[in-house]
Amino acid sequence: MNHSLSSSADLSALCLVESYATASAHSSEIDALAREKHSHGCHSLPPRFLRHADEQTVIGMYSIIQAMADGTQDSRDIRNDAVIAATCLGGQQSAARTMIGLRDKGPVAVTPHIVPQCSLHSVASAASVGFGMHGPNFGVGGGPHAPAEGFLLALTLAPMLAKTSPSSRIWLVCTGWDQQPCLDPEGILTNDPICRGMTFVLKPEMARPVDNTHPHIQVSSVKNTPSPHTLPAHGRLKELCEQFEKGNCTTITMTDTCAIEISALSSNRLSSRTNELILQKEAA
Repeated sequence: MNHSLSSSADLSALCLVESYATASAHSSEIDALAREKHSHGCHSLPPRFLRHADEQTVIGMYSIIQAMADGTQDSRDIRNDAVIAATCLGGQQSAARTMIGLRDKGPVAVTPHIVPQCSLHSVASAASVGFGMHGPNFGVGGGPHAPAEGFLLALTLAPMLAKTSPSSRIWLVCTGWDQQPCLDPEGILTNDPICRGMTFVLKPEMARPVDNTHPHIQVSSVKNTPSPHTLPAHGRLKELCEQFEKGNCTTITMTDTCAIEISALSSNRLSSRTNELILQKEAA
């Protein structure tokens, strides 16, 4: 991760949070989830769209559907919206199984879907193609810093988008495993970890004083950050989601001088929807 931000950086970037949602499922549940109908209101995915998708793509797309369930998103035109997807170690399970198949059965066992479905840009591309979002499209992260890099890119993109396309929104999708999947030498999963997805629908704003009555994210100076709930840039997605669910104002420390401040998401003006498929099943 590039830590070149300095104390002289422009700290005016601001996004209002219009919707927030999470989704989570055990690895053993994701295949069935991928085959379900994914739709809300006028937004839906084509049938079998996720049949070859990586687990993090499935969960990320499902968290987007949950965010769309907010009444403010029901019929809004999303064609010019931007997508930023920040994934942590995505595609590793499928890539490992592909290498095992190559070893045991040769090239005939390698599916061409491994390239588009297991890359850093897979989640962002799936959202863009599946939902017809034709604005800027980015896949970022790849490692433990993924959520922090996703928020930073959203705030970097916000001033330009606010000027050139004021009606557009940024869909920030973060995905990751609570615990990494483990495979035996034959490619069989030996644990059943939870895959987690989180979606923010962000409205870019021109630089102006923050309206503290509305949830928002902004770049802030570390010394001016009042939040007692501070997480490092490499913090896990699970920890970040837990802070939001508790209604805490949360700060992600990017460098010694720069941070990202995320206000409490418990406002009545914000619809937070969580899809939990794991309540009756213990984490592995």
